[in-house]
Amino acid sequence: MEIQKEIEKIDTFSIKNKTKGRWFELVIANVIVIVFVALGIFTPLFSIALGFIVMAYLQVGLYGFVLKTYRGDNPDYKCMFLPIKYLLNILFIKIITIAGIIIWGLLFFVPGIIFGLNCSFAGIIYFENPEMKIKDVFNMSKKMVDGKRFQIFMMALVCILLCCIAASVGVGLYYLFELMFVVPLWLTILLIVLPTVIVLIIVSLPLFEIYLIGAYENAKKNLEQTKIENQDKNKTKKVSK
Repeated sequence: MEIQKEIEKIDTFSIKNKTKGRWFELVIANVIVIVFVALGIFTPLFSIALGFIVMAYLQVGLYGFVLKTYRGDNPDYKCMFLPIKYLLNILFIKIITIAGIIIWGLLFFVPGIIFGLNCSFAGIIYFENPEMKIKDVFNMSKKMVDGKRFQIFMMALVCILLCCIAASVGVGLYYLFELMFVVPLWLTILLIVLPTVIVLIIVSLPLFEIYLIGAYENAKKNLEQTKIENQDKNKTKKVSK
């Protein structure tokens, strides 16, 4: 009941209304990212490093695309490709995030998760404020994510669970085929990986991205409301003096 109450507080999480008729666009956006990352990984030079750079770069653009879609705009896929001059900052944000999760995770597992959750809005904030200093991006993300960590964490677990269920279906298909004939290695991999990839691209990724953007919009609204309330209080104090 407590979990349900916390989730119901987020009024902007009306995924059905916010993305009605737009889900396919979100799927295509994720496919574009995955294709470019795959091309980077399979490039003869740099391979994994290039794939990481492409992933970090396009993830920020992807969040921007989902953000505009969530707000009811009709963004072009070109908006996912930010000016190259921002690439270095985007890489710093991603590297700091991953390094922080690993370091805190090695020392204490839970703080590693919390650090990762504190960085949840970093990419979205940078998309909207590309001139902002990296330190300020992380500080704002930590401030905005306060009170929403549990919901974001639970949604991430739900999306992971969906992929696990898809993988289980793939394993079931493998054993079903195994009863009829000897399953070659390539088909075994295909049967297990394909359902997982399909669910990941069509369901899990868009669902998590929309949920994250909804949390961001809600946090941004609360932040602006708090700022206005503080300004009103300051004005009242000045008048009373």
